[in-house]
Amino acid sequence: MVRLLATILITCCLTSQLSAQASKDEGSAGQTTAAPSAKTQFPLDAFPEFSAVMVGSASPGDDGESYIYRSGKLVRSPGPQGHSFVITDLTTRESYAVSALGCMHDSHPYLRSAPFSSMAPDFTVERSASGQETVDGHSCKIEDVTLTSPKLLKPIKLRFWEAEDLQGFPVKVEFIRPAGRNGVIHYKNVVLGPVDPTLFIYPKSCEKAPGFQTPKPKAAPGTKKPAAAPAGAQQH
Repeated sequence: MVRLLATILITCCLTSQLSAQASKDEGSAGQTTAAPSAKTQFPLDAFPEFSAVMVGSASPGDDGESYIYRSGKLVRSPGPQGHSFVITDLTTRESYAVSALGCMHDSHPYLRSAPFSSMAPDFTVERSASGQETVDGHSCKIEDVTLTSPKLLKPIKLRFWEAEDLQGFPVKVEFIRPAGRNGVIHYKNVVLGPVDPTLFIYPKSCEKAPGFQTPKPKAAPGTKKPAAAPAGAQQH
């Protein structure tokens, strides 16, 4: 099983690397100057239930096509070569790769769960309008989104083409990076609404992936270690 799911684990880690490498938007020719917006909600939070066909990923040059489903905090997409599926928990940012041979648990979001997993609870969101364009037959409002956090080396820059006939669901998403290394995703056959809950069932007990990082428990507020006794001091 480890051998079969190794590629999945690599792509899970790649998601974190791509986020860390995200840098300032260098802009594109012909784009309208961005106007500040007062909105601070992550745009994709408005779509907790949907299914679609996803073409591409956050990885530059990827043109793979696969189904993607979301139900609340869970996102499901097929694993490499269709031999498995991966469920990413958007709250904990952990992933569960499931195949006929078993289940593997990784502490990173799966590559194909981005941009939904690009957002984290402690990230700050900045949004700005950037024009309008027709994409795949949909009239879209273009919006630039910047995610910042002390945990990020650099901000994550995203551009959304939000289809007006799909309640603003983005039919195109671009991950803005320097030197033209932009990842691009197109979404088609989008269906907004509840998804079959059985698609998100995974084993309660999964083998931990190599290098799994267990979150360290936070110390209780005000808890301090007792000071060490000075050398030579008598104990009572």
